[in-house]
Amino acid sequence: MKKKLLVIACIAICVSIMAYGSLAYFTAEDTATNVITSGAVEISVEEWTLENGKRVPYPKEPLIGIMPDVTVSKIVTIKNEEANAFIRAKYEMIIKDSEGKVMELDEATKNSLIIITPNREYWLLNGTNDGWLYYKDSVDTGVVTEPLFTEVTFSGINMTNEYQNCTVEIVVDAQAVQVANNGNDVFETAGWPEE
Repeated sequence: MKKKLLVIACIAICVSIMAYGSLAYFTAEDTATNVITSGAVEISVEEWTLENGKRVPYPKEPLIGIMPDVTVSKIVTIKNEEANAFIRAKYEMIIKDSEGKVMELDEATKNSLIIITPNREYWLLNGTNDGWLYYKDSVDTGVVTEPLFTEVTFSGINMTNEYQNCTVEIVVDAQAVQVANNGNDVFETAGWPEE
């Protein structure tokens, strides 16, 4: 009788193990990944000059001989390549001596030598003095902004002999952020890239 009970107990244990194994066999695990697609924001800085009254691309390696009191045509626009965006831009003047070394000049000195007048009808300061000019309207896909500026003037009074054979680079930096769900105007928008 004890052997029968032992056999019955063993059978019960085996059935329990098989049932447990069967339960484990029929359970499943899965991972779901939610995919969210967002639009892209892409812009390009375009530089132009006037030749015989026509706007043509600014030369990649310009060698424009200038004299004091000369104004050079340099038209800078930003084209929105992708989703509707708010755009901001700034420019920096780099002056190199005759040997190609960057001259360490403060902004006041640079601004007394080279005069760039931004288009303040379309490009606005935001009041925080962050150095950026903000395009007043959102820019639709494929649209080009009004010019940031259209010319560069080299001051005659302040360009002394120490600036002979110098070169000037004007570097334009532009940024864009999406319009969708991002404030009502360029000054309310968030997400500008950190510098």
